[in-house]
Amino acid sequence: MNNVLEFRPKSPHVESLSDCREALEPAVMKIVSDAIGRGYTAAEAAMVVADIADDYILMLSRQPRR
Repeated sequence: MNNVLEFRPKSPHVESLSDCREALEPAVMKIVSDAIGRGYTAAEAAMVVADIADDYILMLSRQPRR
């Protein structure tokens, strides 16, 4: 799968998103690893993490802009 950021025009947010991913990826991978240790499949764990992130994005979209 291609990284979506490769296809976006350069903007100040691209580096910020890259830095954020670098900071958060180990924690997310630990969450997935812990779920696997509890008997869930890697796919189940990844889908649940994505679903939680999606719910959070939807919640943010409903908040008034500042």
